[in-house]
Amino acid sequence: MSGMAEAMGRIAMPESLRMLAEEQRDQLVGFLEARYSDWIPGGLDRDEYQQRFARYLEQLEPIGLKCAFALTFNHVHEHRYGIAERYYEPLGIPDGLKHMPPPIVQALLVLSGLAPLGWDAEELDWMLSHVPYSRYIFPSWRNAFHGPIASLEPAERRKIPTATRRMEEMLLVDFPEGPGLHLEVRKFNELLLEDDKEDGRIPLQYVTDRDDIGPQVSMVIRPIMPEYQSAHLLLFMSELTGPKPTMKWKRAAETHVAQQPAVLLVARALVGLAADRTPTADRGEISCLTPHSGAILRASLWLLALQPDAPADISLIRDAAAYLGAGHNGRNGLCRSTTGANAGVEVLLEIARSHVDATTEVVGALTRIRDVVKNKNLHKRLVKVVDQLSAERGITPSELLETAVPDLGLDSEGAKTFAIDGYTARVALTQGARGPAVALTWFTVGDEPVPEPAKLKNTPERDTVKRAISEARNVLASQCRRIERLMAYDRVWTGADFRSRYLEHPVVGTIARGLLWTITSQESENSGYPRRADGAISWELVDAEGKAHRIADDAVVVLWKPWERSTGEVRSWRSYLIEHRLRQPFRQVYRELYLLTPAERETRQYSNRFAAHVLDYPRMQAIVKERGWHGTQLGPWDGGQDTQLYVEFADERLRAGFSIELLELDEDRASLCSTNRLWFERLIAPDTWESVDLNDVPRGAFSEAMRDVDLFTSVAAIAPDPDWTDHPNGQVREYWSASHTAALSESAQVRHEYLSKILPHTILSACCQLTDRHLIVRGTYRSYKIHLGSGNILMEPDDSYLCIVQAPRARSERIFLPFEERAGRLGTILSKAFMLMNDHRITDPSILSQIHGARPRTTGS
Repeated sequence: MSGMAEAMGRIAMPESLRMLAEEQRDQLVGFLEARYSDWIPGGLDRDEYQQRFARYLEQLEPIGLKCAFALTFNHVHEHRYGIAERYYEPLGIPDGLKHMPPPIVQALLVLSGLAPLGWDAEELDWMLSHVPYSRYIFPSWRNAFHGPIASLEPAERRKIPTATRRMEEMLLVDFPEGPGLHLEVRKFNELLLEDDKEDGRIPLQYVTDRDDIGPQVSMVIRPIMPEYQSAHLLLFMSELTGPKPTMKWKRAAETHVAQQPAVLLVARALVGLAADRTPTADRGEISCLTPHSGAILRASLWLLALQPDAPADISLIRDAAAYLGAGHNGRNGLCRSTTGANAGVEVLLEIARSHVDATTEVVGALTRIRDVVKNKNLHKRLVKVVDQLSAERGITPSELLETAVPDLGLDSEGAKTFAIDGYTARVALTQGARGPAVALTWFTVGDEPVPEPAKLKNTPERDTVKRAISEARNVLASQCRRIERLMAYDRVWTGADFRSRYLEHPVVGTIARGLLWTITSQESENSGYPRRADGAISWELVDAEGKAHRIADDAVVVLWKPWERSTGEVRSWRSYLIEHRLRQPFRQVYRELYLLTPAERETRQYSNRFAAHVLDYPRMQAIVKERGWHGTQLGPWDGGQDTQLYVEFADERLRAGFSIELLELDEDRASLCSTNRLWFERLIAPDTWESVDLNDVPRGAFSEAMRDVDLFTSVAAIAPDPDWTDHPNGQVREYWSASHTAALSESAQVRHEYLSKILPHTILSACCQLTDRHLIVRGTYRSYKIHLGSGNILMEPDDSYLCIVQAPRARSERIFLPFEERAGRLGTILSKAFMLMNDHRITDPSILSQIHGARPRTTGS
């Protein structure tokens, strides 16, 4: 309901509005209470009603016309009627109100079209406080009251602040944002400020309750600046209508700051309203900001950026942009304020260009924003800004990013402590069973470890620790993805840079120390895991034989990649991981290599290696985002039948494209998609790409792009799901059936290699055999073929399908897996193998009925 609704009923109707003759009053009531059950929507009866009501109004004197107007409003108020359009208010009309009968709606439409009447201040105050309810102020009463209220003497207008506020609301609805503040809105704001040069109030658009920020604006500004002055400042801020300020606006901003330094305090307070909030949590139900709130935040960000000490506000700007760029509770791609978020990015770019020594901190801020936001366009702009800065500095984007990793306030051991009410909380980055992790430990004053104190739960101090853990996990995951992306590049470091940027960084070091690296010198080339040496002063790499190789300052360091090493070395390190039960931050030693096939060498411009797969679209969407690919969504709208997904390799000025097509909808949402070709393009000019011959694509970029697509088609494929066996779509059924015997992709081939190493050392060796595509398990009743790609099971001798929804994992979890799989396919295959080798112990009737359903049980069963 309107923000002025609470004023309804508090003001007595002026006597001048009660002077309608009795006969005319009766006629008016007859119109308002007319029967309408026989009305035909859009028919002549409704039109005739409007014409008759208009003729009735024409016979009235001006004073009678005002009375009819007021009595209609009063009738609506007494009956608690309101207008609620189904399209705009699907939840219905607010409690306490009733839907307005159609005759009254038609009467209001006629009244709203009248020429302005000669209302005085008292009458306007009553009329505007009794405007019928409609969330969108329909019909508009601006024409009826705007002119009269603007024509009042200033002294008269000052007496009716509720009415002028209501008129502000009407103007904002009739003249929405932009770009910039509409002239009519600005003129009325300035008129009200001119009325009261000492106690003028902030215009409604900046303090509205239509978002979470507005109600707090005046609260944070009042202690800094008189409201009349701050109102003029906010109107000036709204003059900035683009993502970047013009020279004229910059000069005006400089004048404002010079004349009143408190302007910067106001700007900092306004930015703080967004910066003090958590991007992944909302305080209210209205997460998106109004355009007006976004506009003053944009201007505030630029006011800070244009100052000589702008680098001091980088963290404030970063946090504000991250909040504004994230969606509701940080879960969707709709920015809380596109205006404010884009301004935050442009402001950081401006600071980096104006203060070169602040580039590292700026890039760290941009990285933080990128990790939080999900909006495709904003994410794209963030990537471009990093590319621009790297080009201006003459370095690659990946090199720029690695210089700007936040340390989160962690010490050299990757830990941070919080003293809370006699206890100490220690947040530390560790090497967990599944790779890098964040651990929380509680201690007493005497450094004795204890469980988390119950009295500290749900306290502000505990929330601080919780946020620190969340931020550490986010940054750790982000840096793990960044380093994994380096597998696509031929990056080289000096020993000194490698130590400072990787091994000794409190966050990155946790990841880097769990990976293999290679150092080369004039004499030799050695690979191994990093560790401290010489009393923790220097670093060395320890190879698979336990030999240490010092990392000199001038050494050349590269990230170890299996396709650059000999087959013997790769096998040696894979055996080393299994023997020492080491799990890497991401799959490095067991990483798949994708080489050009003869067919791809022939087509040259594209690859069909992963074409014609049928995928679960929602599942694919999730992993596409996780792997950093982007593109428009599939759906039942124009252009939603197919789309192209892209991932950039910024250092190589390349991008890979992968096309998918809509296959099936489920309640107007894409449920299934089919895959098509993959190709590469090179950036030849801003936003201009041209196709690249596959033979010219660097090996690392090609392999990593193909690996991602292999991941999409294996994780999101419908093959492991038995629900598709009798699908009405023949393409779906055929794909599902073929998945039981399909050739293995590179990821499945790595799975095959790992199984060949570990099976001889397990109890499975007595009853299992590896073929080129299956793990054969010999049970008591049958032999089973588990496909190493899909994990589907066929039973011999007739190759009938066996559906096992979920096999027990207790025994399979005892086998060490040196890498985590997105869908847990390797663990699933092992758990099924352990279950089927003892098929005589299975008690699940649904599985037993399948095993024995197609053939008689053997003797003794």
